[in-house]
Amino acid sequence: MDKEYIIRLLHTFNPQWEGKKPDIPGFKRELYGEIKKDMDKKQIIAITGLRRTGKTTLMKQVLSELPNKSCMYFSFDEIDLQKKEVLRFVMDYFLNNFDAKYIFLDEIHYIPDWQGILKRYYDTENLKFIISGSASMQIKKSRESLAGRIMSFYLPTLSFREFLGLTGEPVKIKDLDKFYKQVLPRKEFFENQFKEYLFKGAFPEIIKEKNEEFIRKYITDIVVKKIIFEDIPEIYRIERKSTLYELYKYICKESSNLFEMKNLSGLFNLNIDTVSKYLLYLDLSYLTKKSEIYSKSIATRIRKLKKFYVVHPSIAFAMLDYSKNILDVEQVMGLYIESLFSDKFFWRTKEKEEIDVILEIKGKPLPVEIKYRNKITKKDFGGLLKFCDKFKCKKGLIITKDMYKQENIEGKEILFIPAWLFSLCLDKIDIDNLQCN
Repeated sequence: MDKEYIIRLLHTFNPQWEGKKPDIPGFKRELYGEIKKDMDKKQIIAITGLRRTGKTTLMKQVLSELPNKSCMYFSFDEIDLQKKEVLRFVMDYFLNNFDAKYIFLDEIHYIPDWQGILKRYYDTENLKFIISGSASMQIKKSRESLAGRIMSFYLPTLSFREFLGLTGEPVKIKDLDKFYKQVLPRKEFFENQFKEYLFKGAFPEIIKEKNEEFIRKYITDIVVKKIIFEDIPEIYRIERKSTLYELYKYICKESSNLFEMKNLSGLFNLNIDTVSKYLLYLDLSYLTKKSEIYSKSIATRIRKLKKFYVVHPSIAFAMLDYSKNILDVEQVMGLYIESLFSDKFFWRTKEKEEIDVILEIKGKPLPVEIKYRNKITKKDFGGLLKFCDKFKCKKGLIITKDMYKQENIEGKEILFIPAWLFSLCLDKIDIDNLQCN
């Protein structure tokens, strides 16, 4: 361990020690406010999420508002630094030379037994730890040894709201109907921006990029390949990296469809246990999302086929080498629009009628169908009505390409809402009370 190099690195990482202002973006992710609220609590704050989504920036933004010499930032992204003795050294150096109160440790999951080391300092020193990692399994494991000492926060890919905020168009919605009527003269602007978001909007660094080839290369090389060929093998010791990459490419192509382990096993010449592990690694690395059949029975959920989604459409477009023209192909786009709104559950009848997404609002199910096309008929939402009857729902949502209206169909309130509009209000207003007049 080169102590002099680490000390120089520490001072490079922490310009605030010399009274210099760190160069960080002014725009703050929505998670920033949640993190700030818990900064006065003793518990460790763990920030997880996909590579390049802004975890480092978020940490530095929080750090920049603290007294200069009371805080320290260090990153373990460099392979030569991924050692226990390095972690101990940087913390001891900070404790012995500064008014140590806040320690920010980036990509800490690379350090063996980091949980045990932090536990000792947590229990013996008056320190607040803010840590980050791109592998959720490693952070989840920490809950066992750090029980009662750690709180986890997930930083997702950019939302459409955040995408607009980064491009200089911040949006606040309190009343859906009033907002829609207010922006109606600019509807085409929001529709076009939504397409931009779908194509490149997962990652803050490229939202203003125009070159399609650069966008594809950034996503495939800097995000996906680095995770699959470096991060996952480093943590989970897999051997067939190329097969894992091809499996992920297949999921990108078939996103939102049902996946059967036996078929995947034959397709990729892997045993079923290995397929299950590979899918788990992709999920724990935030490259995919999984959805189960909606049922009161846990056994049924486990037994039935699962849906797997690419975590954001822009990743699929890059992996599959799609151009922007794909955004005008309705029969393809429906699958990727679904991935934006996918949640823990979907539903399917014996007749193979399907509800794309089941949201749970205040403990009650809310069925959501994705119909991203110009023409929608009653035949398109027969499954939604059946779900409402079976589970006694009075309301359902249909995500459309352009349609915005509300109808009472067979005693159910069905709200038709454009995908761009729903993506702006999702998680921000009471979905159970959405209505248009």
